[in-house]
Parts: sequence; C-alpha cells; structure tokens
Amino acid sequence: MDLRFQAVLLLTTIALSSFSNIQLTDLGVDFSQSSGEDCSKEWRIVNVDGDVSLSTAEDIRYWNHHIFRFRKDVEWNVEFTDKVTIYLKTEEGDGGHVATGMWWTAGFIEGRKIPIYGKKVQVEFDVKVEKFDYEGPDEWLRIALACAVQRRDNSVVYTEIDFLDSSNTQRHPTGNILFGGDVIYRGGDVMEFKFDEAPLKVWRHYSIDLTYYIERAWGTKEGDLLESVYIVVESDGKPVEVELKVDNFWISVSKPLVIT
Repeated sequence: MDLRFQAVLLLTTIALSSFSNIQLTDLGVDFSQSSGEDCSKEWRIVNVDGDVSLSTAEDIRYWNHHIFRFRKDVEWNVEFTDKVTIYLKTEEGDGGHVATGMWWTAGFIEGRKIPIYGKKVQVEFDVKVEKFDYEGPDEWLRIALACAVQRRDNSVVYTEIDFLDSSNTQRHPTGNILFGGDVIYRGGDVMEFKFDEAPLKVWRHYSIDLTYYIERAWGTKEGDLLESVYIVVESDGKPVEVELKVDNFWISVSKPLVIT
C-alpha cells in the first residue's frame, strides 16, 4: 500500500455530499444480530464475544488487537469494557494502522478459517466515532471494516469498506470517488470501497454484505477461506487523534448457495 502514499494527488477536492445521505440498508438478507442470536436457520454466527460480554482477559483474547508499522512510542490503546474503545494519537511522519476484530485463531468459534465459496458473509456492528482530528489537507486517515481472504494459491487479499475518511483519502488517483464511484483505492492485494461518511458522536448501526464487496474486488473461487474480519484505523503523514467505540460485532455466514 506504500505506493498510494507516494502518489502525486493532482485532483482538486470536491465535496462528497452524496455519502452523507447513504441508505444504510443490508445488501443481502435482512436480519438483526444485535442480540448475538441467529434469527434465521439459513445463517449462523461464526464469531465469539461480539457484544464484549466476557471478562477483560477473554475480550482481549478474542478481539486480537494490534498495531502495524507505527513507531513504538505512538500513543494507542484498545480498551475492553462493555464496549471496545480504539484510540490513536500520532506525531508528524507517523504511519501505520491499529486494528481489532476477529481472527480465525481465536475469534472464530470453530478456531479455523471459514470456506466462503458459494456462501454469503454478513457483518453487523454498532460504532460511534468520538474523535476524528487531523492536520491540513494532505493527511491520509480512514476508518474501515476490513477482511482478509486466503486464496487457493495461499495468497491473501484484503477488502476494506470505509465509513469515515479524510479529504485526501477520497481523492486518491486509483479511486473513482470524484467521478461518482465508491472505490477509494485499488492496488496490489488491497481493494478499498467507500460505504459511508459517519457523523461524529452518534451511534451508527451497520449491516454490510461482505460477500458483495469481496466479489467486486476479487471474485470468489472454490477454496477461498475467510481469515479475519476487523475494524481498522489507518493514518499516514500528519498528526492525528482518533477515538471510536465498537459494539455488537457479529459475523454471520449463510448455508451453501446453489451455484449455477
């Protein structure tokens, strides 16, 4: 993903008012997972502890939080109470991400990667962004739902669905936001889409058909395995301060569909 940070951004900033009015409807089957219980025999929840209802030690184990590429002295924290709170504060020149969510090693109930070919994957969660502060027009800052899928050749591809972005993120030359599309970035093993422009200090419920975005990015083939689904805050360049809360994070997989 380093190429995107080095790209010369020649396009001018355009207001993206269309995203402020996005209809937050389910692109797949309409069902509620807030209680952590299946509401349809066609679906099964595959992750543990989506409602952060266990002890702090168990929450930490199942949510598997980490940082990547930041300097060791960057300020960050993932706290587990009755909600998950993600905090990040960087200085000039810092770059990387902080993430938390469900990895197959602990967060998935069966402790294994999940076959997704011929199935649907649905993710529901509640989120409230308390802070989203950054300096100047050139900062790359984004919050997204993301997933990793292992292909048959053992390569891994990443699909990310952004629900809050800085202005610079939305004018990357590999995307098409300025032309009315919903692609933030494409390159290498990463494909990023724009889903919403979340308001600050308001709880928002999202129901996302993950299969829809994986199919658009990569297609699915027999042998594809879901490795992880998580929330990520990514920053590069200027100082930022971000805080958000996450709750009721449930991943559901359908029974096999009929492939024709």
